[in-house]
Amino acid sequence: MNLIPVKSLPLPNREDLPAKNTCYKWHSIKKHPALLLKVGSKLFLDLKEWDRMAEGVRDQQVKEAKRIKAGLCNA
Repeated sequence: MNLIPVKSLPLPNREDLPAKNTCYKWHSIKKHPALLLKVGSKLFLDLKEWDRMAEGVRDQQVKEAKRIKAGLCNA
């Protein structure tokens, strides 16, 4: 786990992270519970989980692109 306080967003070296208000909104509607953790009265973003989610999206997009390319080649 690599937790950073949502209060400190945006980070200067990580432009890929969601905005502070987005994190608060996601937490209030219980979206991505593994990504946003409340400890005491502070809300934290798990960078390791964010990176894992990004890798999953990338893998899905690559798989979809390969499927589409294979379909175009067979047509």
